[in-house]
Amino acid sequence: MSDSFVLELKGITKAYFGTTVLKDVNLSVRPGEIHALVGENGAGKSTLMNILFGMPVIHETGGFDGEVMLDGESVRIESPRRAMELGIGMVHQEFMLLPGFTITENIKLNREITRKNVVSRVLGAKMETLNVPAMRKDARAALEKLSLSVDEWAPVAGLPVGYKQFVEIAREIDKKNIKLLVFDEPTAVLTESEAEYLLDAMRRLAAEGIAILFITHRLDEVMSISHNITILR
Repeated sequence: MSDSFVLELKGITKAYFGTTVLKDVNLSVRPGEIHALVGENGAGKSTLMNILFGMPVIHETGGFDGEVMLDGESVRIESPRRAMELGIGMVHQEFMLLPGFTITENIKLNREITRKNVVSRVLGAKMETLNVPAMRKDARAALEKLSLSVDEWAPVAGLPVGYKQFVEIAREIDKKNIKLLVFDEPTAVLTESEAEYLLDAMRRLAAEGIAILFITHRLDEVMSISHNITILR
């Protein structure tokens, strides 16, 4: 594991309408580290993740105090798009998939691969068509990293809950610059066997050098997988 840090949070403090939710929180995560973030409901776990992912609710309520650093440099994360550009991915507790789309379409959403055609050569890039074979190839590669055997062109709507969770993860690791993955209660809706499979996937991703921030209330999972733990009170 590297001695340098992918993520450093320094003195993070946040209040909503006069009520302090986070006070002087410090946290750091190295490449390849699985860092658990635990705490009771209302301890500020979600608020901390909203800060890290640039969610509008943070900026609409006065922002926050403290500093966020990525790879040793201070950064301002003003939107989820900016977080993604910086290499931060998030797997939410609630599925963020479009049920009417295929697995591939969900994985490549807003990052579609296109190719030129006769019309686009005249009218410009906006008229390019989807390069479906290339998109499917990328989706297949992401799914294989998770050892998931499923047709990448299958509709998301018919998938079991556990598979949907893995599609969420595949979407994040398909992003070429991913350096930090945040898992928000990822096993909450999974069976015991699905949860263990997911934890194994997290171990494999960490072994590739991806830093993982793991939010959970399940202490058995924390003890079995985490290198370090931060407790919010």
